[in-house]
This record gives sequence, structure tokens and C-alpha cells, in this order.
Amino acid sequence: RDLVAHEGLQRGYGDVETHPHPRLWKLIAHAALEDLDFPMAEKAFVRYGDYFGIKFAQQMAQMPDKMKARAEVAVFLQRFDEAEGIYREIDRKDLAISLRKRVGDYARVVQLLQTGGGNDQLAREAWDQIGNYYADRMKWKKAAQYFQLSRNVDALAECFYRTEQFADLEKLAKDLPDEAPLLYSLAKRFESVGMAEEAVTCF
Repeated sequence: RDLVAHEGLQRGYGDVETHPHPRLWKLIAHAALEDLDFPMAEKAFVRYGDYFGIKFAQQMAQMPDKMKARAEVAVFLQRFDEAEGIYREIDRKDLAISLRKRVGDYARVVQLLQTGGGNDQLAREAWDQIGNYYADRMKWKKAAQYFQLSRNVDALAECFYRTEQFADLEKLAKDLPDEAPLLYSLAKRFESVGMAEEAVTCF
């Protein structure tokens, strides 16, 4: 690292050729990516044996926009805040949102959407993913808040049932259109807890 910082990539590359080690090739590859020296990054990735890195370096070499390339390099190096900052700097909030979706950071997607950009469908998708996050961890009440925002009635019904919020479940059933597939499932759930009248209504 000291050699690359003070004497440049070429000097560092030559030194690692003399004393090769996979960790050193990886270091050279990442340093080359940061310098946007994609041919050298590709060569180092070849020596390191990283096929994904080779394809990434080749792809970046074809990218004409250097700022976008710099952002993609930051993503590759898992510096997501830096990548988002670059996208916002070049006024590409859509790419910042896409980045956060790629890494599964839907809370940040929602924050970006609230400052403008995106659409209702994207917002609902983000709320739904956050709801799934909490549901997977059995935090049903928290999940229900997000499923209400995303209008995912099937998942919302599951949350209400799990937390025994039967009054909310009944209200949900009343708001459903006739012959909605969820009505049959709700009827069976009401039946399972002895709420016969509500089950009959759903049936």
C-alpha cells in the first residue's frame, strides 16, 4: 500500500510480480479500480483469479462516463454511501435509488423517494420489502405498519392474525371486494378461533 501510494501503481505491480501473493494482487486490483486504471485492474484480477473482478474491469473500461464508473467502483468496493453521494452529485437520484435496491437497503430507498423522484409503485415495493424484513423476524406489529402503507392485504391479514387483532382482521375483510381469494382464507381463520359469525360473512 505504501509503495502504491508513494511510487504509483506500476511500481507496486512490479513489486508484486517479484513477490506474488493473492492478497497482494487483490490490493493492486482494488487500487487500480480506484484510479480508474481498468486495464491494470483486469491484469491484477487475472493474477488473483477473480473472474467476477475481470468482467467488472472489462465492463468499466467500456463506460464513457467517468463519474458513473467511479460510483460503480465504489459499489464494487462496498462503499455504498460514497457511491450514492456520487450519483446525487451528478443529479442521478434514480441511480442512487437503484443502488440501494440492489443492496437491499429499502429504508434508504424510502428516504430518497421522500426527497423526490421515483413513483408510487416503487414506494409500495420499498414499504413491502421493509414489511417482509420485520415479518421474517416475527415482529408482526411493526411489519403490519409497512404492509398497510404498501397495501399488501394478504401479508397484513397474516400480521393481524398472528397478533390476534381480530377486530382489525374483521374490518379488513369488510373492505375486500366480493369473491376476493383472501376472503376464504380469512373465513377459515375466523373459524379456527370460534368467530363463527365473521367466518360465515366471509364465506
